Amino acid sequence: MQPLAAILAAALLLAAAAIASGACPPAIINATCSSLSYSGYPGYNYCVSVLSSSGPSASIDGRGLAVIAANTTAHNVTATVGLIDDLLDTLPKCSGLYRRQMADKVASALADLVAGHEPTDSTYSLYMDAHDLGPVNCFIALTETYPGPGFPRPSDPLAQEDQANMDLVTFAMNVAKLIPNKSSSGSPDPPAAIINATCSSLSYGGYPGYSYCVDVLSPGLASGARDTRDLAIVATNAIIRNITSTASLIDGLVSDAAQCKVSYGDRMGKTVASAIGDLVTGRALAGAASKLDGASRHTTECDLVMSKRRGVEKNVLHEDNAENLVSAQFASNVAAMYAANKLI
Repeated sequence: MQPLAAILAAALLLAAAAIASGACPPAIINATCSSLSYSGYPGYNYCVSVLSSSGPSASIDGRGLAVIAANTTAHNVTATVGLIDDLLDTLPKCSGLYRRQMADKVASALADLVAGHEPTDSTYSLYMDAHDLGPVNCFIALTETYPGPGFPRPSDPLAQEDQANMDLVTFAMNVAKLIPNKSSSGSPDPPAAIINATCSSLSYGGYPGYSYCVDVLSPGLASGARDTRDLAIVATNAIIRNITSTASLIDGLVSDAAQCKVSYGDRMGKTVASAIGDLVTGRALAGAASKLDGASRHTTECDLVMSKRRGVEKNVLHEDNAENLVSAQFASNVAAMYAANKLI
């Protein structure tokens, strides 16, 4: 296997020959991409796609290719900042939907249960309003921001939480519907027996499932639940806890997204712009390459921030961060390769 330096040197000679002979753009692009694909990263096809994005030009040279690659990175950064701005706009709306509109309906339903009122259609409407005003409206807002196939959509940062809250509200309403119209006489059953009977009644069709039911109602054991009403109160209190935890998560995601905007807008964007300035004004290619390499590190900053709460799999900017990392490093490599060629 040839040393890397020898491979790069041969590739540079090919590129220089293409320029000196006035060859058509595909020749210099081919030479450039052949040299940069030695490790299979980011790949020959990726390279050709990026460097051909500005269309044919008979006067293109190594500096021009570096400009194309850097401009692609700048475009990607702008698009990612736009996504972050959408998050910063939509997530606080979801917080309001949960904290105020949904919470108000759930509190009213809980008050009815605690007061001993017999559940009516009005009570059930409170649950349905909570279901729609909170998780459903939040889901709609976020999936309009991040369109894509499927339900829930992978790019929705609250897909799992919204679905969990929809399920819990529906479950609590169904428990409330089991409250008898009249109080039963005689000694109450033990809490475990009441939970078993309730969960057995609700497990038809496999939804929400016996285990789910027991998990939600298990605090009734400790509180000494006396009847189905007490279990409905337990389930409704679980909604309130979920609202609190979801709203807290949203606050954290807003804070994380704001940090990412700093990483991209105030740091990476400005660094890439400075590198492009160096390239188009004829300054040293090595300096531009160094700036582009430094800019790529800000994608990692954002990725670490957005992954710290719930892991990479729920980081809605992970794909953008990965693509921007590749884009910036690729642009740096193009500039660095031609910086080493004294003929350019």
